[in-house]
Amino acid sequence: MLSHQVLLGGEESGGIGYGSHIPERDALLAALYLLEAIVQYDLDLSEIYQSLQAKTGFTAVYDRLDLHLDSMDTRAKLEQQLQTQTPTEIAGAEVMDVLAIDGYKFRLANQSWLIIRFSGTEPVLRLYSEAPTMAQVKQNLTWAKTWAT
Repeated sequence: MLSHQVLLGGEESGGIGYGSHIPERDALLAALYLLEAIVQYDLDLSEIYQSLQAKTGFTAVYDRLDLHLDSMDTRAKLEQQLQTQTPTEIAGAEVMDVLAIDGYKFRLANQSWLIIRFSGTEPVLRLYSEAPTMAQVKQNLTWAKTWAT
């Protein structure tokens, strides 16, 4: 955020940082923005969210699964497998592209995605998926769990 122009940054623990503010997360500012939106629209947060979904035509659901691995050696073997045998199909859907920056994010042809990411401090594999339906999310996560075990 210090070297590039950033609008918004977030992390999985819920922290949000704003590029026009300070280069750290600011929960108080996030809460104030939410309160401002509620007051301006005179709607509750779920109604605002539904309105945004209707306006953009975008709806998706998300889930996450953490797998505890036997050891850091198991982690290294799985990482090596991702590097040398990168999947081209996941849960029956073609992999459209792969982003390998901090783990592997697979964008799939069925409008879903799957991230396989290793913890940096412990033998844990974090699996994330977003899709138009919870059934697709569960299929992606089940595929990843099966792949890893």
